[in-house]
Amino acid sequence: MEKRVLIATFLSMMIIFLFWQSFQKPATTNNRQAGAQVARRAQALPPAAAENSPQAKVAPVESPSQTEQVVTINTNTSKISIETKGGGIAKWQIKDKNGQWVSMTPTAAAGQNQILALQTGQEAYLATVIFSADKKELSLSDAEQKAITLIGKTADGLEITRNYLFKGDGYLLKTNIGFRNTTQVPLKVPGFNLWWGPGLNPLNNKVEQNTANAWLNGKVARKLKPEFQAGEIRWAALDTQYFIAALIPAQTPFSGVVSEKNTEKKISIGVSQKESLLSAGETRQYQVDVYAGPKEYYTLKTLGLKMEEMVGFGYLGKFVYVILENINKVVHNYGWSILILTLLMQVILFPLTLKSYKSMAEMQKLQPLMKQLQDKYKNEPQRLNVEVMNLYKAHKVNPFGGCLPMLLQLPIFFALFNTIKNAVELRNAPFIFWIKDLSLPDTIFSLAGLNMNVLPLLMGIGMFIQQKMTATDPQQAKMMMFMPVIFTVMFWSFPSGLVLYWFVNSLVSMIGQYVIMNKKPPKVEVVKA
Repeated sequence: MEKRVLIATFLSMMIIFLFWQSFQKPATTNNRQAGAQVARRAQALPPAAAENSPQAKVAPVESPSQTEQVVTINTNTSKISIETKGGGIAKWQIKDKNGQWVSMTPTAAAGQNQILALQTGQEAYLATVIFSADKKELSLSDAEQKAITLIGKTADGLEITRNYLFKGDGYLLKTNIGFRNTTQVPLKVPGFNLWWGPGLNPLNNKVEQNTANAWLNGKVARKLKPEFQAGEIRWAALDTQYFIAALIPAQTPFSGVVSEKNTEKKISIGVSQKESLLSAGETRQYQVDVYAGPKEYYTLKTLGLKMEEMVGFGYLGKFVYVILENINKVVHNYGWSILILTLLMQVILFPLTLKSYKSMAEMQKLQPLMKQLQDKYKNEPQRLNVEVMNLYKAHKVNPFGGCLPMLLQLPIFFALFNTIKNAVELRNAPFIFWIKDLSLPDTIFSLAGLNMNVLPLLMGIGMFIQQKMTATDPQQAKMMMFMPVIFTVMFWSFPSGLVLYWFVNSLVSMIGQYVIMNKKPPKVEVVKA
C-alpha cells in the first residue's frame, strides 16, 4: 500500500481514537467542594435574596391543624406523588416507548429533595408548611385535563398557593405559585429558587450524563457552572443521555438560573426570583411549565424553544436521524434500518469508492516500477521524490485517490455515532438473535468480569482480512496488522448499532475491493515522463 494511504489511514485511526477517548471520559463540569448542599443553595441565591439574612425575612409558619398527606396522580404516561408537607413533588415516573417506568426524581426520604420545591436561605422555604389539598388523588385518561390545588399560610399572614395542572397524555405539566398578602400591612416575599434535583433518572448511574442547561439571554447555554446567572431565561433543564426535565417560566419573568452540584456529584437546576414586596391584599403569581420526559427530537421541537438542541445530534446527525426514522417507518426495526442506511451510504459514495479502488489497483501495478526507482535512487532522496511524482504523472495515477472515501466516512461515522448514542428511540431497541439493545454493546456473556461482545470481534476479523488483501509491502503489512486489534479494543464498549454499521460497511467495502483488486492487471510498461 502506498505510504500516503497508510498515513491517511493512521490519521483516520487517530481521529477515531481521540473521539473514543472523549466518549470514555466523564463530561467535565465545575464542582464545588465547599460545605453541605443546603449551604451551597444559600450561596446560589440571587443577590437581592442573599444579601439579607433569610431568617429575618421568612416568617415562622402557623402550627398546622391538618396532617401530612401524599397526593397521587396517575396518567397513561406518568405517575406523580405530591407531598402536602412542603408542597413539592416527591416522585415522578414516566412510561417510555417500551412500556417501562423510568424515575425522573432523586431517591430521598419524605420531605427531602422534593422537586419543584421552593428554596431560600439555608433551608427549604415552606419545608415545614403542611398544605391543605383539594384532592387526595387523580386519575386521567388521554383526553382529560385536571388540577390539584394546595394552600398554606405563614404566621405573618402570607398565603401560598401551589396549583398543578395535569394532562392525561404527554409529559407536560403546568404549575402556578401564588402569594397573597392577607394582612393590612405590606409583607415581603423572600427571594426563592424553584428546583429540580439533585440528579435526574437515578436508574442511570453515569454521573457524567447529568448536565444543567438553559436558554439564557437569547442563546442556549450548555453544561452550566454551579452558580447563579442573571438574565432573561426561557427555560432551564437537567438532562441525561435519554431524558430531560425542563422548567419553562411563563408570563412572569424570573431573575435568572441557578445550578449546583452536591458532594455526590449530582446536579440540581432551578429558576430564581428576587425578593419582592406585597402590599395589603395584593396577589402575585408565578407560572412555570414543566416538561419531564424522553429527549425525543420531534417532541421537543414542537415546543418551539430550541430544546431539541439538547438531543446532541449535531447538524449532520440530524440529517442521518431523519433518514433513519423514515427508513424505520417502513421496516419497523432499527437494526435493519441501520443496515439499509449503511447500504444507502455505500451507494451514495460508490463513484468515489470505485475511483479509490481503481487508484489502489493502479498503485499496486506500479509497485515493480517503484521498486526499481527506489533501488536506483536509494542514495538520492530528493531525486527519488521527483522521479516518483513523474511516474505518477506519466501513468495518470493520483496517490491520494485511495484516501478520499476513507476520510468521507469519518463525518458519517461521527454523525451516526451521535444519532445512535443520543436517540432515545434506539434505547432498548432489539435487532435479531443476541442483539437485544442497539444502544448498548452486544454482550452475550461475561467471563472473569470481561463482557464478551460479538460484533467488535467480527469487525476486527473483517478488518484483518481486508488488510491482508490490500497490504503489498511486507513491512507495511506488519504495521497494518495492528489496526484491527486497536479498532476492536476501541469499539468494544461502543453501542452495538454503531458497531453494526461499521462492520457491515467494512464487509461491503471488502467485497467491492476484492472484485476490483482481483481483476487481472495488464502488464505495465515504463512510460517516459
